[in-house]
Amino acid sequence: MADEELVDLIADAGARWIFIGMESIDPANMADVNKTFSKPANYQGVLEGLARRNIYAITSFIVGMDNDTVGVADRTVDEIEKWAPGLPVFGQLTPFPATPLYDRLEAAGRLKRPKHWLDFAPFVMAHDPLKMSIEDAKKETFAAWSRSYSPERNFEAIDSIRHAPIDTRISHLVARLFFRGIYFPQMSKMAWVKLIFRQPPFDPQPDC
Repeated sequence: MADEELVDLIADAGARWIFIGMESIDPANMADVNKTFSKPANYQGVLEGLARRNIYAITSFIVGMDNDTVGVADRTVDEIEKWAPGLPVFGQLTPFPATPLYDRLEAAGRLKRPKHWLDFAPFVMAHDPLKMSIEDAKKETFAAWSRSYSPERNFEAIDSIRHAPIDTRISHLVARLFFRGIYFPQMSKMAWVKLIFRQPPFDPQPDC
């Protein structure tokens, strides 16, 4: 996404959102998954280049990679909050059968639920992370989602694009409320009413 001409073409095609699998802000983690072409130091510049064209990113991150330690959620979200606003999503490292990751973890005796797909447990790792516990990873995932979609963070994200057109800001706000529901249950009307009333007031006037 550092190719300016490519980004211009994406904008000309009418794109408003783009998914980017960032995985981690730790270069060592990226090397472990053979994604050395993805440079965490470049993330901010890429997202700002997209935002200048009114394109924003859905960014995905993995918790529980081998170099992750307790506090990875705060470290990651601290970085995210420096970037152009987007929609971060957080999952956990998941070994699927017939993959090198699964075979490596099985050989190391780290698989706790070898057939985890038959016993689905959302946001609970199927193997022991290397530098923290399964419970630690669960707490880190909760912390990342909680910080990223708190009412305060929603306000900061929308306020940071106060110069943008009203439809862009509304789409951001609505998307943030829906994306929060990926992790936190929002299945009833009452849950939605409570969620909406927790949000700060929305200013429809752009900051010119």
